Amino acid sequence: MKKNKIKFIAYLGMFSLLANLIIGLLGYSNNTKDINRVKNQLLANHVENNINLKMKYIKSSYGTLSEGNGTLLDNGGHSLEGRNGVVDAILEDLGDQATIFVKVNDDFKRISTSIMNKGKRAIGTFLGTDHKAYKTVMSGELYIGEAEILNKNYYTAYQPIKDNNNNVIGLLFVGTPTETLDNIVNLHDEKMSTINILILLFRAISLGSLIVLATISVMARENAEA
Repeated sequence: MKKNKIKFIAYLGMFSLLANLIIGLLGYSNNTKDINRVKNQLLANHVENNINLKMKYIKSSYGTLSEGNGTLLDNGGHSLEGRNGVVDAILEDLGDQATIFVKVNDDFKRISTSIMNKGKRAIGTFLGTDHKAYKTVMSGELYIGEAEILNKNYYTAYQPIKDNNNNVIGLLFVGTPTETLDNIVNLHDEKMSTINILILLFRAISLGSLIVLATISVMARENAEA
């Protein structure tokens, strides 16, 4: 009878200790997910607002865009290729990188951009049919989400440019680097990881001590009754 009670307490203690550790780890995981969810929502709101502002910049500077000779034309019939006033204004005023694409066959080519590659504007480079935004924009819908551009992570918005027949003829892009917010989240995770480990260890030691004391108490009582 004495051994059964001690075994029961030991098993109960191990179960309680395991449950304590699992609950602690789940709490840490949920906290990290919540922070990332808030970060992504803030970035999504930011780029969605700024892609709408960029459309206003385009309308104000170039009027209604049309396709012609493998490029996009302003309302005066002049090509936008190499004209970087709008994209530079977006970067200066809003802090976001900006690009204007023209649709070329089944892809999109950069004809105006604030993005630099080895000291030169990334004009003439393509979005790529394997890009995360490709299927969405090809269907004529706005894409908002993370994307990698020239080996850097951005939170982005890609807005299709359409002609009078509702055909996609190009794209407007704005993107904000995620590096700063990612670093903040990672720093938080590192600090919270250390704090949570210490809390878990403290709880485990405390619970383990209670289990040992309970076991000793039962054993002492059984010996006294014997």
